Amino acid sequence: MPLEDKDIFNAVFDKYRDQPIEFVMAQYEKAKLLNRDIERRLSAPAAGQDAAGQGGLPATAEPQSPAPEEKSAPQPPRKRFTKKDLVADPETAITDDGITCCICGQRFNTLTARHLKNHDISVEEYKYLCGYTSAQKLMSFNLAATMARNVQKAQAARKARLQERENPA
Repeated sequence: MPLEDKDIFNAVFDKYRDQPIEFVMAQYEKAKLLNRDIERRLSAPAAGQDAAGQGGLPATAEPQSPAPEEKSAPQPPRKRFTKKDLVADPETAITDDGITCCICGQRFNTLTARHLKNHDISVEEYKYLCGYTSAQKLMSFNLAATMARNVQKAQAARKARLQERENPA
């Protein structure tokens, strides 16, 4: 008897209650595919016996080989971080002088996607995990202010160059 989608979702949600909803939904989709595969395999012997009696495939025929996408080597499951895994408090991780990686505790001027890749987590997932907004810069406040000043200077210089080109005196 096949499982209903609501039962699959409830089981997945119960198992991964403390994970981000995107992860839960991905696990739900995997579970649905697995459920369909099991249904197909359970119904295949009955169909094979009917066909064998009517001159179709013999009952001992090999099952169909999996689709090419299923043959790829399974990837190890990614570590899913929770707030319990954090070694630094996200509220105090960003200071005037630096930013502390909440996962490993290392201190940087700016927390890069390259460093977060070592933890197998994206910048967006890290910000969600730490409770930061998507607009939050993962850098020290002093560095962010310096970069903002540099951008303003560059824009002013560009504007001045454009005005010089338009009005050659």
